[in-house]
Amino acid sequence: MTSTKLTICFDLDGTLVNSAPDLFAALDHALLSKGYDKNSLSAEAKIRPIIGHGAKAMIKRALSLKNVQLNDIEIDELWHILIDHYTIHSADQSHPYEGTIKALEELHNEGHILAVCTNKTIDLTIPLLEKLDLTKHFKAITGADSFPFKKPDARHLFETINQAGGEAKAAVMIGDSKTDILTASNASIPSVGVTWGYTDVPMPDLNPTHLINHFDELTNVIEKITR
Repeated sequence: MTSTKLTICFDLDGTLVNSAPDLFAALDHALLSKGYDKNSLSAEAKIRPIIGHGAKAMIKRALSLKNVQLNDIEIDELWHILIDHYTIHSADQSHPYEGTIKALEELHNEGHILAVCTNKTIDLTIPLLEKLDLTKHFKAITGADSFPFKKPDARHLFETINQAGGEAKAAVMIGDSKTDILTASNASIPSVGVTWGYTDVPMPDLNPTHLINHFDELTNVIEKITR
C-alpha cells in the first residue's frame, strides 16, 4: 500500500480506449454519404494523430488528402452525419488498451481515486464508457462541455479533481497528447504520457513528468509519484 492516495485523471481517446476504428468507420460513412471514397489505410495513418482535435478536424484532414475543399456549412453537414453514426456505433470495434482494466483495478485497490478528464463531449463519453463497462471505475467523468472551459485550461482538470473528491496537491494527469501534458503543466500537476495514443508530436518530445509504453508500467510510476 502506498502512503499517499492520488486522484488519477485519465484522458479517454488514445489513452484508455482505442477508439480510432469506430471514428474512422463514422468518418468513412459520412464521406460515402456525399459520394467521396472512403479513406485508405495510408490516409488513416495521416488522420490518426489529430483524432484528439475533434471530428471536424478529422473531416478537414480527410478532405484535404482528397484535394477537396468545402465551406463551413458543408463541413457541418458532414459532421452531423459522422456524429449521428458514431453515436450508435461508438463501441462496435473500440476497446480498452491492453492492460487498462488490470491497471485501473490495481490503482483502485491501492486506494487511489480515478477520474476521466476528456475533451470528448459528455453525450459521447458516457455511452462509450458504459458500453465498454468502464464507468464503474471512475468517481468523476468530465468532458468538453462539462464546464465553460476545457483542456488545456487547468480549471477543467481542477474541477474534475474536485468532482472526484480529491485535491490538486495530490493528483496526476495521464494522457496521450500535447493537450494533456500542457493541461497538467498549467495545473502544476505531474503528468504521465503514454506512447500508444493519437498525437502529432512524439510523446517523449512533449516532456511529460513520466513516460510509459504499456499500462503494466503505470502502477510502478504512480508509486514513484506518491513518494
